[in-house]
Amino acid sequence: MSISKTPIRPWVIMVFAAAIGVTVFAVTQASYWLMEAIAPAEYVSIGFVSLAMDIFSYYSFIWQAANGHWLFNNAMTSEPCDRVFFNLQFLALGKCMAWFGWTPLLTFTLWRFAGAITLVMSFALLAIQVLPRTAQRTTTLLMCAFGGGFGWFIAMLGGAGALDTSEMVGLKNPAMDLILPVHPFGQILKNPHYSLPHGTFLLFAAAFIQGERTRRTRWYALAAAMAVVQGLIRPYDVITICVLIPAYLSVEAMRDRSIAARDVLKRALPLLACVPLLAYFYYIFSVHSVFKWWAIQGTQLPTPLTWHTLSLGLAGMLFVYRLSQYKKLPLSDCAVRFLILLAATILALYHGNHLSDALTFSPQIGMPVMSPLILVGLGAMPYIQERWFKNRPKAWVSAVCVFIAINSLSSPLLVLWSVRIGHDTPQNYARQTDLDAMDWLKKNACATDIVLSSNVMGGQISFATGGRVALGHWALTPHMKWLKTQFGRFVSGDLSNRKAKRFIAEIAPRYIYMPYAAQSKRPRYLRRNGDYQLVYSNEDVAIYELRPRVAPAV
Repeated sequence: MSISKTPIRPWVIMVFAAAIGVTVFAVTQASYWLMEAIAPAEYVSIGFVSLAMDIFSYYSFIWQAANGHWLFNNAMTSEPCDRVFFNLQFLALGKCMAWFGWTPLLTFTLWRFAGAITLVMSFALLAIQVLPRTAQRTTTLLMCAFGGGFGWFIAMLGGAGALDTSEMVGLKNPAMDLILPVHPFGQILKNPHYSLPHGTFLLFAAAFIQGERTRRTRWYALAAAMAVVQGLIRPYDVITICVLIPAYLSVEAMRDRSIAARDVLKRALPLLACVPLLAYFYYIFSVHSVFKWWAIQGTQLPTPLTWHTLSLGLAGMLFVYRLSQYKKLPLSDCAVRFLILLAATILALYHGNHLSDALTFSPQIGMPVMSPLILVGLGAMPYIQERWFKNRPKAWVSAVCVFIAINSLSSPLLVLWSVRIGHDTPQNYARQTDLDAMDWLKKNACATDIVLSSNVMGGQISFATGGRVALGHWALTPHMKWLKTQFGRFVSGDLSNRKAKRFIAEIAPRYIYMPYAAQSKRPRYLRRNGDYQLVYSNEDVAIYELRPRVAPAV
């Protein structure tokens, strides 16, 4: 079947995409307003809906960039760490904070807005390349911006008692698309470190496809440059690119039944550009004595295939349908073949930990998967129209509207579920007394001073002050479980004097952030030890400074 093209104005599609990006940002902003409105008594919202601990960890690097550094160390541990980590996104955000005087929360809001615009407009650019009809392009844009999976249906079953959806967080919740940012809408809502890199990854795909269409070296070179940028923004995608390009080269060689060295070299430019990055990130996350804990403690359990499949929603079903009609809709377009392999590569890597512990990547590797699913699936739209709605234009328009509406049913539920889960997450709120104490730390602590606190407060201190903390993130902080237990026993007074001294000596903090200000609630060894000086207190918080021992005069 041939699909005829209709007159299209690409710039109109791009303007439409920009308007959609602004709309999605505004809609998702409702979650943040709700979080502020329902804050518990005596608490205020930090400014996040979910994933606060991860966002706190980003700011441990962003603040370093704001303070003039271009390479980063791990500031969420007391262990010595050299500056070896580079991230282009965190660097740019930190420099903007320094240059324009942005607060951390304003930076996050602008970052989230940039993520929304970048993702939607990059998707629109790719849709213009891949899909010939205006109806296809606008439909895919609406599916990308507002779509979700079958979480809405699973939530109904959960409400009826047919499924257990009580596990509010985690990869094993049946309503995955109501918990995790599987779809672009959720990525824009929850975390700009998901949405913005998703958009830049689509720019890499667009450049490579343009290279395939024109066979001009400059487009492959641009794709290689975008691949490097992508790797320096989100390292997980380097793995995807290094698997995708060889797979695509193999498929094209089998299809053409020949191998042209010149074409292979041009197509392999993104791969060649990413190999040094892959080696660099292997060193960072597998060899470096401190940063390797990020990967060790960040190991993810396998995601149930059933729940993940259902989370892909109608877009996933349409993608499978498009592939099943390969005889009537042959895969003759290089762009379609590339996007199919992209989706297959992402899904294979995402679920690779079912086969081997060596493939225990973060779920972030699956963030871009919905874009190729939507674009390939909507390629079947003209075929469906001709087969079932021929000469029935009104019925076809109604069917498309119903399809878009059903595809978007999970999005409003995601807003509500995110607020409900966020409200029950302590990291998302702080007492005003804690904010006052953190403000004191920001004014008095140096960048190299270690602050010992709970992991929750450690994350908030990183976000608000950029200070170095001993406990801050479940993956970045080495030996997190042991440290969390020891600090809890330290605060409660369960540690003996000898063990408490050993614990403090191992951390070597300058400041100890205690959740209790009342003298009666402080451990005896803290009250009686002259090495600890109370330097700040209010009705809820006490901050002690550890006095350095002065060597006796000779």
